Amino acid sequence: MLRLISATPSPYARKVRIQLLEKGIPFELITEVPWNADTQTPRWNPLEKLPVLICPDGHSVFESRYVNEWIEMRHPEPPLVPRDVDGILAVKRFEVIVDGTCDALILQLFENARGEDKRSQPWLDRQRRKVD
Repeated sequence: MLRLISATPSPYARKVRIQLLEKGIPFELITEVPWNADTQTPRWNPLEKLPVLICPDGHSVFESRYVNEWIEMRHPEPPLVPRDVDGILAVKRFEVIVDGTCDALILQLFENARGEDKRSQPWLDRQRRKVD
């Protein structure tokens, strides 16, 4: 059975969970905080990021875009990505926009955590424009 290491609030892990559920692929969900001292994330992903999909043979697949492509190629039914070139490119473009929006939201969260006196309002405004 596949195992998915995920951080609960991660939108990147969420899109992998959704794909696995939509395709009806059974998996075990393992929730972690990748910056905690006891995390097993570095064992499976040299970039120390989540999500990580662990295969039954022990190899790992990481980085949400690659994980989603891997799932689609290894489990093509039901298809969640069109088969024609224009459809594939449209999906990839949409994914870039959505991932960029998620990045901007996460960056805003971290910037706001720096405290009002250390925050860069122009930088926050730039991230907000990406979301808008």
